[in-house]
Amino acid sequence: MIQRIQSLWLLLAAIVMATIFYFPTYVLTGTSALNRTVGNDPLAIILAVLSIVLSLVTLFRFKNRKNQLSLTWLNILACIGLQAWLFIGINNFRSAAGNATLPGHYWVGTFLPLVTLLLLFMARAGIRKDEKLVKSLDRLR
Repeated sequence: MIQRIQSLWLLLAAIVMATIFYFPTYVLTGTSALNRTVGNDPLAIILAVLSIVLSLVTLFRFKNRKNQLSLTWLNILACIGLQAWLFIGINNFRSAAGNATLPGHYWVGTFLPLVTLLLLFMARAGIRKDEKLVKSLDRLR
């Protein structure tokens, strides 16, 4: 299981997505009490946990490559949904009455789903490579 490169990419994707709970997504300059985090948003929590669980389940489904591909696609969709939800939430947070005039900037937590997406696409490429190798070996028999 670990000797396959996609297993490492899937494990890294789960770890990177788990770190989203430790970093804020948007930081208002000058105040630390009004920072936006994933832990404040139930839908973002659900999507992040779904992505972590899907990465780990996909990691342990190494004997069924077609199932791995479909779970990886589902995980990619969850990451895209989380990224879109984070930007919508940050936009609403910035336009709120008390926060409209305060300067702020995006922080690390906003971009972690993009890193996870990159890792998932690399895992998907490794799974497809294994599938092609198995099909080519089946033709030789």
